[in-house]
Amino acid sequence: MSDSTQQLDSASSDDPDRLPRVLGLFDATMIVVGSIIGSGIFLKVSSVDSKLAQYGFAAIMGTWLFVGLVTLCGALALAELGAMFPQAGGPYLYIRESFGRLPAFLWGWSEFWVVRTGSVGALSCATVVYFNELVALSATSQTLLALAIVVGLSAANYRSTRIGAGIQSLATVSKVLFLAGLIVLPFLRGTVSATNLQPMLQLPDDGVAWTAFFRALGAAMVAVLWPYDGWINLGPVAEDIREPMKNVPRAMAIGLGLVVLVYMGANLAYHCVLPMSHLAQSETVAADVFAVMFGPVGATVAAIGVMISTFGATNSNMITGPRIYLAIARDGLVPQWLQRIHPRYRTPANTIVLQAVWTIFLVVLFSVWDPNAPEEPVRPPEAVAIEVAAAESGGEPAIAAVVEAEAGVSHSRRIKAAFDVLTDSVICAGLIFYGLAVAAVYVLRRTRPQAHRPYLTWGYPVTPALLLTAYVGAFISMLIEAPGQTVMVLALIAAGAVWYYAAGGHRSPRKER
Repeated sequence: MSDSTQQLDSASSDDPDRLPRVLGLFDATMIVVGSIIGSGIFLKVSSVDSKLAQYGFAAIMGTWLFVGLVTLCGALALAELGAMFPQAGGPYLYIRESFGRLPAFLWGWSEFWVVRTGSVGALSCATVVYFNELVALSATSQTLLALAIVVGLSAANYRSTRIGAGIQSLATVSKVLFLAGLIVLPFLRGTVSATNLQPMLQLPDDGVAWTAFFRALGAAMVAVLWPYDGWINLGPVAEDIREPMKNVPRAMAIGLGLVVLVYMGANLAYHCVLPMSHLAQSETVAADVFAVMFGPVGATVAAIGVMISTFGATNSNMITGPRIYLAIARDGLVPQWLQRIHPRYRTPANTIVLQAVWTIFLVVLFSVWDPNAPEEPVRPPEAVAIEVAAAESGGEPAIAAVVEAEAGVSHSRRIKAAFDVLTDSVICAGLIFYGLAVAAVYVLRRTRPQAHRPYLTWGYPVTPALLLTAYVGAFISMLIEAPGQTVMVLALIAAGAVWYYAAGGHRSPRKER
């Protein structure tokens, strides 16, 4: 261990206002993998296939690979910055040191109101969606379960960073093993068919068709950005990591490389077992694959595996979010009680509580209000079947069961709608601020050429430019495909600028730590 690293670790241990460095390389890698692998590889497959199936299997796989490589390019840049600034806050610090206090504050503002809390809310909803496949829950029970996940994980991370990291490591190892089984078992059991991969590639043959193709490609890329979201989560916990100058870059590279391999393998397995037409319509692709191999028992096992995955991703965001708000509080841009480190537990206790409160509000709001609900509710098949039985028997208990089934299935759809609304909002804000965080590597190379850089971005300046170019294209796609939602996110960011100036953030000096 170098002298500088020893000094960092020692200072963190002795300072009551600093977080203790209790996480090693394995923990850091698990945070990267656990943050990324959550719901997207299971719930966004249909979104991609519905847009690209007509263009062939190669177009689908190419999109997943391209977004993965682009994300890796961004991670390589942030690895350099994370080694330079091994403190809580991550991208907030990078943006502050490169572009100033206002853009950094707007990053943190978006993280709290949209990105981080939205991710936690979406992932808790995704967990409930799959739990409802195992045990049919009433509308109230579904919402309460989502809230219980938020409260329970918040309490665990409030009590101890080590507990949160332990949950993360266990969930991450479990989800990787599940995905490994999903990838390998179809080939071992002989349930694959090469005909499902056809057409392999079918490109347009005229100008109008090419325009439609690029629009579909842009929309599919936006959908794939959610499965890869979370790659930025290691920076905020750098203050908790031992030997951050070494372990932050290593964990970023190892973790993201593993994720790309897993995602490509999972998509190959999906498409070898099920035709693209089915995948374009299914919201439970993993369960469908296991059902083909093992019947109803397989579908149950798959639902449990997906639940573990989304649960782990929820916890990862629980870990990272409060560190961002902590960094903002240290700069005096939000109430100072938010920078409190619990004297006994040594965790950012107040920011954990605040994050939980707003997430609970989002879950309740979008589980009650479905912005995409049709005017006439769709009657679930289960309800229709029960209603027929009730008509034949004339039994009131059966009629009551109809009401309960309709309420439960309808609410499950609202929970799924909440997931979609929250994830799209997260990606919209993320495109702006993740891009700024990566662009910081260019600014700091120019403004601080002599700064100590334990790690240098591989492929600089090309690799960061690839991510920034892709993000500009994705943002344009969102403006075209979802203008209303994009404008809402931009309006929220603008509201943050109003708060910043109203609170005197442009006048108050940054607190040096």
